[in-house]
Amino acid sequence: MKKTILMAVVALMGCTALNAQERERMSDEERAKVMGERIEKSAEHAAKEFGLKDDAKKTFIATFTEYQKEMFATNRSRGQRSEQAERDGEKKLTDEEATAKIQENFDRQEQQIQTMQKRLEVQKKYAKEFGKLLTPQQVLKVLTPQRGQNGRNLRGNEEGGRRGGFEGGPRGFGGGRGGFGGPGF
Repeated sequence: MKKTILMAVVALMGCTALNAQERERMSDEERAKVMGERIEKSAEHAAKEFGLKDDAKKTFIATFTEYQKEMFATNRSRGQRSEQAERDGEKKLTDEEATAKIQENFDRQEQQIQTMQKRLEVQKKYAKEFGKLLTPQQVLKVLTPQRGQNGRNLRGNEEGGRRGGFEGGPRGFGGGRGGFGGPGF
């Protein structure tokens, strides 16, 4: 049993590393094409799920595609914390370095707030557009991220609760943000 779990974890890590390398090798055009195809599939799936036909389906797919592109555009503007910043946190800092780190944290938080504001504006704009075609429950479903790459619900179980650890079990192995039973903060 332990060997099976270990082999599954190693295989998953290998697949993840290969997938990341493949994404790094892609040009911006290739990434945009792949992203466009994913958005198109997602839009078609949602249209089918909502039972949209003909003109309503075409309008929904076009609107959904534009919505997703605008939402992804807000993600590009976010700053990324560098590995160097992580390593700097491990060493003893001078007062000047610590003050600079504090300011960097404030700047990053301000950027995150600006990004969230942009995302909110995009969602408000498209909620009105989707409201012309869909019920309020369907609009909520479109505006709320539902699925990850593996098709699982990112928000937890179907009732809206959060899952604990690995595969919905108690917090621990892979649970929260703590990894293998870590504290989660």
